[in-house]
Amino acid sequence: MLSGVDELKELNDKLEAVMHRLDYLEAILTESRNYPELTGILRDLRVGAGLYGEPLKMIQRLIGLRRLLERESDLRDETSRAILNALALKGPMNISALTREVAYAKGKSSRVTVRKKIQELLSEGIIKKAEGNNYCLTE
Repeated sequence: MLSGVDELKELNDKLEAVMHRLDYLEAILTESRNYPELTGILRDLRVGAGLYGEPLKMIQRLIGLRRLLERESDLRDETSRAILNALALKGPMNISALTREVAYAKGKSSRVTVRKKIQELLSEGIIKKAEGNNYCLTE
């Protein structure tokens, strides 16, 4: 029997496969120009299916964060929780964006404090460096 996280991952994988197939079909139809009306329909289908992708990823991140907070008792400080919540809800973010999110959650924030907390979370393996200067939750 699959757990909730495994079911979400499986559903997300299936959605990705559908998206790739729709992209492939749209490319073939666009190139052949035999059925221009179908190209628009496939584009709309892809957009509609894509609307489900980000919420699924957000739910996966939130479930992962909940498990992490249950395991890690030392993540009880407000700044760390605000950083982790922002990453779980909005995905990868840079230090500036995280500082804004922490300020929104706590009422005030310091870029230096956020950077220090990010370094602590990185060294503990709770978050990781993503593309560019962004950070994200570890899976």
